[in-house]
Amino acid sequence: MKQALIVIDMQNGFLNPESPLCIRGARATVPACARVIAACRRANIPVIFVNRAYRADGSDVEHTRYHVWAEGGRPLTPGSTGPLSVENPPEFGRRPEDYEIVKPRYSAFFQTSLDLLLRRLGVDTVLLTGTTTPNCIRTTCYDAVSLDYQVVVLADCCSSNTEDIQQVNLLDMGNIGAKILSSGDFLTGLEDGLLSIRPATMADLDRCAEIEAACFPKEQAASRASIRDRLSIYPGHVLLGERDGAVVGYAMGPVIDVPAIADEMFANAACHDPAGRYQSVFSLAVHPDWQRQGCGRQLLNALIDLARREDRQAVTLTCRQEKIAYYESFGFVNQGTAASVHGGVVWYDMVLQL
Repeated sequence: MKQALIVIDMQNGFLNPESPLCIRGARATVPACARVIAACRRANIPVIFVNRAYRADGSDVEHTRYHVWAEGGRPLTPGSTGPLSVENPPEFGRRPEDYEIVKPRYSAFFQTSLDLLLRRLGVDTVLLTGTTTPNCIRTTCYDAVSLDYQVVVLADCCSSNTEDIQQVNLLDMGNIGAKILSSGDFLTGLEDGLLSIRPATMADLDRCAEIEAACFPKEQAASRASIRDRLSIYPGHVLLGERDGAVVGYAMGPVIDVPAIADEMFANAACHDPAGRYQSVFSLAVHPDWQRQGCGRQLLNALIDLARREDRQAVTLTCRQEKIAYYESFGFVNQGTAASVHGGVVWYDMVLQL
């Protein structure tokens, strides 16, 4: 199962009481939505904001709400500000890797590229949040079911103008096959699949060496001595993932001050430069027993998040040709054939600008 979180119309023009389009109760769902967004990012579940934006002349406003829109200050237009603006709440902490789609009508699928995006991402299950439940959530739900997606509606992350309307529409969506969950139940289930991620210590040396040997050919794998040196010099940049008390994988690499990894760096942990501009990735490894469960994505995202917190310029790595698409899914850009001949194979430089 590959999920994507869809956040619909959670914008100032629908949330702020000063807007003529405000949905009663929508603002109260912001904390629950923010918790779900943060958890999905940790789990590497794509976050897709589906927003509304009208032309300044109102030529694309639904005729049923045109007069309210025009007489109420023309919210959700490019020039609107404050309570009328198209902005999402700051609690959501929008990130460059988030996706955004602008929809012209209620359904997130109607005349948008959402279906194409979901299929390119390999998504088969959509998590619906936002406002309003009887309009945008419900029409998106019905379209998703028609397109053969599995649908989960997070009830307390959606809103209606009255509780009666909310409950009737949740019931109807449940009756056509959508799964209705609270955000708490969803987060509990999600956390069960998340890794506990921490910096490595020298006590982890044997397990790291075991995983390295299991994941890479001998001519490409780091030696136990090299891993020991890395743990000694930059343990804070060796992030381990644990599940059920066992280390299942890691993401490691020094901070460097050049945009591409050179072969001599692999055997020289002293290349680590705490003031460097680039977080490198020397190894992203998950023990074979734990592969294809999203562990690698969680580990790489954790290293990317560390680079952001440390205000690095970019994350850089080299990969084999068959892995290019995988790293592109994180936002890495292929820089072409690398100078590296590590292990006697062809590598490609990949860079993620932060």
